[in-house]
Amino acid sequence: MSTANNDPIGNALGISPITSVVKHLEKTANDDTAKDDFTVARANIHNIIETGSDALDKLMQLADQSQSARAYEVVAILMKNLLDANKDLLGIQKTIREIQDIEKPTNNTTVNHNNLFVGSTAELQKVIQDMRKND
Repeated sequence: MSTANNDPIGNALGISPITSVVKHLEKTANDDTAKDDFTVARANIHNIIETGSDALDKLMQLADQSQSARAYEVVAILMKNLLDANKDLLGIQKTIREIQDIEKPTNNTTVNHNNLFVGSTAELQKVIQDMRKND
């Protein structure tokens, strides 16, 4: 057990911290996992929507044939779930665009064309001299 460990619980239990795992997790969290997750989530939602649409068609036929209130209730629930899946798909699209906007480098250069100095010419000359000395 090393004495450089500042973890009192770890010292009491005789264990050392696992820094390599933490560093690995931090590194992988900053990689392109957001884009990969977006791709997987988008594919899954598309699959759910397609499967749900097929199931909805079959349930509509079953509800029409049985004229059961419960069958129509299940159809309504499935329609709501498909609507939510479509909203989730749009939400993922919005989220990935926000992530891409955050990752873009920003250019923070601003140009100020309308400078105004309030003071006497002697004060202005002093400010200009000070600026020249600092540069």
